[in-house]
Amino acid sequence: MAFFRKRGEKWEYRISYVDRRTGKSKEKTKGGFKTKKEAQVAATAAEADLNYFGFDENGNEKVEKYFNEWLEVYKKPYLKPITYSVQERNVRLNILPRWGNYRLKDLTRSEYQKWIIELRSHYSEGTVRRIHSIFSTAMVDAVHEYNILRENPIQKIKIPKDTESKEKVQFFEKNELEQFLNSVAKPIKNAKYKHSIQYYALFTLLSRSGLRIGEALALTWDDINFDERTINVNKTLVYPLNSTPYLSTPKSKKSNRVVKLDEETISLMRKHRVNQKEVILMYEHYQPSKDKVMFHQHDGRWLRTNVVREYFKEVCKRADLPILSPHALRHSHAVHLLEAGANLKYVSERLGHASVKVTADTYLHITKKLEDDALDLYNKYMDRTKTGQA
Repeated sequence: MAFFRKRGEKWEYRISYVDRRTGKSKEKTKGGFKTKKEAQVAATAAEADLNYFGFDENGNEKVEKYFNEWLEVYKKPYLKPITYSVQERNVRLNILPRWGNYRLKDLTRSEYQKWIIELRSHYSEGTVRRIHSIFSTAMVDAVHEYNILRENPIQKIKIPKDTESKEKVQFFEKNELEQFLNSVAKPIKNAKYKHSIQYYALFTLLSRSGLRIGEALALTWDDINFDERTINVNKTLVYPLNSTPYLSTPKSKKSNRVVKLDEETISLMRKHRVNQKEVILMYEHYQPSKDKVMFHQHDGRWLRTNVVREYFKEVCKRADLPILSPHALRHSHAVHLLEAGANLKYVSERLGHASVKVTADTYLHITKKLEDDALDLYNKYMDRTKTGQA
């Protein structure tokens, strides 16, 4: 219940409530309101928070209880399932084992900074930044949303940077890609579904479109327009470990896009559609997909990402090539486009990157080489001009 009184020219409220964890009666008081009405509105909101969250005042709540509530209220309803699972796992495996029994008010910047340095001895800079981001965001909400801390206790934390340069993206050179695809096209001896060209179609599509593996595996035959030679990318397949696969929205807003295909790839996709029907008729246990999935397992379900990766590795071995991952085909497409002289903005939009900067940063070594080549051409042109004038 809330009580109100005027102190000088300002109003204040006092709320009596029972702490859920201890069962003890407590009070919360706040003043400085210009009118009684303002105090009443604020008191109503405060009562709702106390009834909903049930946290101790002044940061006495345990970190574990706070994080569990915070994930449910501020994260789970607003994040994609796969994103939420990553954040929940970081909280459960990294944050709570170290800080779960602490009270929020006992968190100190110096002890937290030591922990961050310790984390860097086990994890990459990017991973530690993600863990810190989750923790810091939760503390900001403890201040501004829950009003149980006066300030974020882990502000201005320094994360040791990687001393080594970033690893270059992995891709196939033009001749290597041709060697890889030729190897995929050859049927594997003693293969169960030898007549199927599914993997050849899938890997060719990835290498000629720049699609992410999840985007490709989510495709249905309704997503391709053979007349206009386009594929509509509007979903991605998420295959969590030991969990049920599901369709989600693309990685970013710009990942939702229409990708133009070359005539050769469109022709192969036509063959794949016919071949898929032939395989279903040819093999007794090979079932069609109820959702008209473009690439699917023998029982009609989506292809598993880990199965595709393993098949990819086997092809790399057969072709006597470096053992990469299917994502290397996306990188290969981007690199080959840039080397062919494609505009960086076009490549960025085709890949569905959030910004051109992402593309430039990802393929920095390629763009730098292209810049050097362009300057060489410019210098040669200027030298010829001078000679002509002479």
